[in-house]
Amino acid sequence: MNKEYSKEDIEEIKEEIPLERIGSTENIAKCVSWMIDDNYTTGQVISINGGWNI
Repeated sequence: MNKEYSKEDIEEIKEEIPLERIGSTENIAKCVSWMIDDNYTTGQVISINGGWNI
C-alpha cells in the first residue's frame, strides 16, 4: 500500500504518528487474533493506526 510513497514521504508520515512508525501486518494480525479470542466485544470500529487519528 505504501510502495508509491518515497522514503521522504514515509518519514514525514512517521513524524505525524505518535508512535513514530508505520504499522505492520503483525499489528493487524494481533488485533484480529484478539477479536477472534474475545467473546464479549461487539459492534466496534477499531483503528489500528498508532494514534495517528485519536
